[in-house]
Amino acid sequence: MRYFLALIGLVFADLLIKYSLNTAEINPITIIPLFLDFYLTKNTGIALSLFSSTDPTSQIILSITIFLALSYLTYLFMTTTDKLQKISLTLIIAGGLGNFLERVFFGSVTDYLYLRIGTTPLFIFNFADLIITIGAGIMIYSWLFINERR
Repeated sequence: MRYFLALIGLVFADLLIKYSLNTAEINPITIIPLFLDFYLTKNTGIALSLFSSTDPTSQIILSITIFLALSYLTYLFMTTTDKLQKISLTLIIAGGLGNFLERVFFGSVTDYLYLRIGTTPLFIFNFADLIITIGAGIMIYSWLFINERR
């Protein structure tokens, strides 16, 4: 039950942040000089804007693919007994669900954190992407170091 509540809280926080940013008039600003900016944009693709398209068929195929991936991750969550994997899957599913819901209802995902090194752009992401990455990091750590000890 606590994982479910965490998941709902994270999805709610993600969607609330995105809603707040989309309804406010905020200009791009530097958060951490030479490293991180706030820059509001819409992404119709997935990570690093891969598969970006406004074509309805492409968006439907992408949404179905994401739904199937989230379904599989939920199955993994339900079948694992490992606490660390449950935590990582909660983070990954919550981030994926936040982005999925926004994509289904608005046709794109709001990204707003622009990571760069000086003038070299790296990528732009959002809170959901951040928790997906943290969840994936925890899972990889678990696979490499925790499971090895067992």
